[in-house]
Amino acid sequence: MSSPALPGQDVPAAGAGVAPPAAQRYSGGAIALHWLHALLVLALIGIGLAMGEMPKGAERSAAIALHKSLGLLALALLVLRLGWRLRHRPPADVRLGTLERKLASLGHRALYLLLLLTPLAGYLSSSFTPYPMRFFGIVIPKAGWPDEGWNALFNALHTGCAWTLIGLIALHLGAVVLHALSGRSVLGRMLPGRGGR
Repeated sequence: MSSPALPGQDVPAAGAGVAPPAAQRYSGGAIALHWLHALLVLALIGIGLAMGEMPKGAERSAAIALHKSLGLLALALLVLRLGWRLRHRPPADVRLGTLERKLASLGHRALYLLLLLTPLAGYLSSSFTPYPMRFFGIVIPKAGWPDEGWNALFNALHTGCAWTLIGLIALHLGAVVLHALSGRSVLGRMLPGRGGR
C-alpha cells in the first residue's frame, strides 16, 4: 500500500493506478467570512463604478457615503479574516503540484494585500478632505486634515489598487474555472454544505 502524498510533494495523476486524494475543506468560519467579504467587495466595486457615472447631487453623495462606510466595514472584516486565518491554518490541497500550490499561495497573499491597501487608501484620501468622516452616519476620527495634494495622492492610489484588485479577482476566478476543467475543482473546498472532492 502506497503512503499518502505529503504537502509539497506532487500527486500522481488520476488514472495512474492511484485514486485521487480527497480535498480538505476550509473551516465553517473561513467559508462564512470568505463569502461575506466577497459580497462586500463586489458591492464596493459596483458602487465605485456607478459613482463615476453619476452627476453631482444628493444621489451621488449618498452613494459616496455608502461606499466609504462599506469600505471601512471591509477593512474591519479583513482584520477579522486575518485573525481567523492565524488561528485556523487553511488546509493544503494535496491534489495540486508544488508549483501550483506556490502560485496559489502567492495569489492569495496578493489578494489580501490589495484588500488591505484599497480601503486603507480610500480612508486616507477621505481623511484629507474638509468633510467629516462618517461610518453609516456616525462621525469617526480622520487621519489627516484638509489638503488637496494628499487627497489627490491617496485617491489615485485607491483607484490604482481597486483596478489591480479587480484584475486579481478575475485571475482568481479564472484559476477556479481552470481547475474545474482539469477535473480538480477547488470550489467545493469553499462552498458551504458541499463535499471537497
